[in-house]
Amino acid sequence: MASIAYTRVVDLSQEITPDLQVFPAYPKPAFLPWTTREAHGFAAEALFLISHAGTHIDAPLHYRPEGHALHELRPSRFVARAQLLDLRPQKPRARIRPRALRRALGRRRLARGDAILLRTGWERMRGRDAYLDSNPGLTGEGAALLVRWGASLVGVDTANLDLPDATDFPGHHTLLAADVPILENLSNLGAIRADTFTLVALPLRLRGATGSPVRAVALV
Repeated sequence: MASIAYTRVVDLSQEITPDLQVFPAYPKPAFLPWTTREAHGFAAEALFLISHAGTHIDAPLHYRPEGHALHELRPSRFVARAQLLDLRPQKPRARIRPRALRRALGRRRLARGDAILLRTGWERMRGRDAYLDSNPGLTGEGAALLVRWGASLVGVDTANLDLPDATDFPGHHTLLAADVPILENLSNLGAIRADTFTLVALPLRLRGATGSPVRAVALV
């Protein structure tokens, strides 16, 4: 990758706290005091959290038993030129289809290997039930178009790339079958104020894991 020039670093990550909004199937994060300065001379905590907590990467193994685990994906997959597609406004449970993606892209040219971030505006619902159960979702056809465009990673400002009632998870399966990682729970996309930028979203190097929280940033 060529040298990266930028003037701003925009944090795109949710803060992980014990009251982080998570799906009912997941536990809340917990930070457990493990050593103390009084007893050990230093303080540290044990972290208990789901691998898909907050802003996180879905590795192909998350949905695809034959898919790559997190540690098998090259770090370069998570440092990439990125394109922001503004899909606002999106109604509850709206289907994001190819037509909407093409309209948001406009006349911009994509390069194979670009990351594509989808701004639905659904971040405004965070903290409400609707954030988890009424989000707009990418259709299988929309995901297939992103694969054809050569996306190296697809991110979204919702907790779920798919519609909440899509039990067959077509967006996830289409992207992950093509070995395209998914970045969910993005935050602060409005602060990027650019269509094209550099995305850095490095996960932890967890052997055999289906995902990992990340500190995602935009270099603008």
